[in-house]
Amino acid sequence: MEWIKHIARYIVIMLVQVLLISNLQVLGLCHPYIYIICLLMMPITLPIWAEMIIGALAGLVMDIFCNTMGVHMAACVLLMYLRRIFIPRLVFEPERLNDTIDSNSLGIEAFLKYSIVLTIIHHTTVQLLSAWSFSHIWWTILSSIVSSLVSLVLIFIYDRLRTQK
Repeated sequence: MEWIKHIARYIVIMLVQVLLISNLQVLGLCHPYIYIICLLMMPITLPIWAEMIIGALAGLVMDIFCNTMGVHMAACVLLMYLRRIFIPRLVFEPERLNDTIDSNSLGIEAFLKYSIVLTIIHHTTVQLLSAWSFSHIWWTILSSIVSSLVSLVLIFIYDRLRTQK
């Protein structure tokens, strides 16, 4: 039953991402990607190979809709690879092992740190691979920062709405 909720959440968030948020670009500078919240909140009980496959598939779906030829897939696989490094150690306590990663299970401060680091890594990877050049590096860095900030605000709002039950 838990997996049905994760799959349903992924489908709804991906639809919101593709139909609404991907079309809200400001001067080509801000490209928020909230679909990564599904990857950030995935249970820690999955084996690493399953996380990598899920990340690749999530990125592939986004690449298909955005016509980006592997950019999101690469960024999502990197995110999933680094995810376990940045998950606070308290998650690995036996009584928390089945929890989904969110602000209730980690605490707001730890969840924010975790989300900020991984969102910035994901967005910077997407922006650098999309630009495929260092000729406009300052624009790419600015776009990564602005996109990350907007995405983090949306991710945090989603998390707070979801955990305020």
